Amino acid sequence: MFKSFKLRTPDWIHFGIGAVSQVSEEARRLGAGRVMVLTDPGVAKIGLLEKVLVPLKDSNIEYGVFDKVEPEPTMKNFFDALDMAEEGKFDVFVAVGGGSSMDMTKLVSAMMTNEGEIQDYFGVDKVTKRGRPTIMITTTSGTGSEVTRLAVLTDTDANLKRVVSAQNILADVAIVDPEMTSTMPPAVTASTGIDAFIHAAESYIAVNASPLTDNLALGALSLIAQSLGPAFANGNDMSARYNMSLGSLMAGINLNNAGVGAVHALAYPIGGEYHISHGSALCVILGETMQASAIANLPKYRKMAEVLGVNVDGLSPVQAADAAVDAMVEVAKMVKMPTTLSDIKADNSKVKEWAEGAFSEKRLLGNTPRVLSKDDISEIFEKSF
Repeated sequence: MFKSFKLRTPDWIHFGIGAVSQVSEEARRLGAGRVMVLTDPGVAKIGLLEKVLVPLKDSNIEYGVFDKVEPEPTMKNFFDALDMAEEGKFDVFVAVGGGSSMDMTKLVSAMMTNEGEIQDYFGVDKVTKRGRPTIMITTTSGTGSEVTRLAVLTDTDANLKRVVSAQNILADVAIVDPEMTSTMPPAVTASTGIDAFIHAAESYIAVNASPLTDNLALGALSLIAQSLGPAFANGNDMSARYNMSLGSLMAGINLNNAGVGAVHALAYPIGGEYHISHGSALCVILGETMQASAIANLPKYRKMAEVLGVNVDGLSPVQAADAAVDAMVEVAKMVKMPTTLSDIKADNSKVKEWAEGAFSEKRLLGNTPRVLSKDDISEIFEKSF
């Protein structure tokens, strides 16, 4: 089959040890007179923020800092950042942190040039104008937000994650410096690393996958499966950090191009309900959701088993697929992630409500190789306890 495809990435991606020093040069190139830097209190406290501010200072670039980005940011948190952005007359917006800081930065930037309310842009390709220029500097190895057209806010009133998916919020520049990830504690290493791992797995089996994304996915799966454990065990293992950063970047590019599917669709209502990390929400339904889609593409599941170190010689297609799913769950267990809904003490009386929420995620379910009914989704949730 001859498949046509396109590839969307930021204009520039800087990867490598010390890459963070490129921030001032890129800010100047993008027309910075004043820069707004958005980050979270943790990143500011442990000194990573200074690694960004020093190059800006040395280049005499004016900046303001919003260091109050919340984990899984709420609408109120977004409006607080937006107020500062509107008052500060900033030219370039720089994110320093994980997915929350990067998502926040994309949306604040977009609202500088687009009219209306942020609620008008929830959904797909509703952001009609490019925002102010953005630079994403990641301090984790997992979310992929530095190279994606996605941003998520938490709607606390509806207990749901609200997604903006638009080409016009894709960053102008992504900076991935493995040294910036070395201070991640083990729990964050695990949660973000599993996020990248699942991006790779889901994008590999996605309806929108291509020969290019297939190779990126398998490479990312292999790198992360081999490096997540060492990075979790010893955060100063720079070889592991380097490979995790590279695997995460590859998986993030896939997230932006092939996309993800049912695992993410089912995770959204769980994350909204229990306010757990995105990685945890994905893990608790990972096994059963991936198992449900295996029948739709057994050859790809066999290939995933192979790159995850499973000896598939002599295994039937179904056995190889089962082994692939087991291997994915084992990676999560290895780094102490919850792998069932019981692990997070979820309430199974909520299954019908969760199924309604997940079934509404048509963008994600439409990219899943197996067509899932609402009853199918309810069954996956039930089996995930």
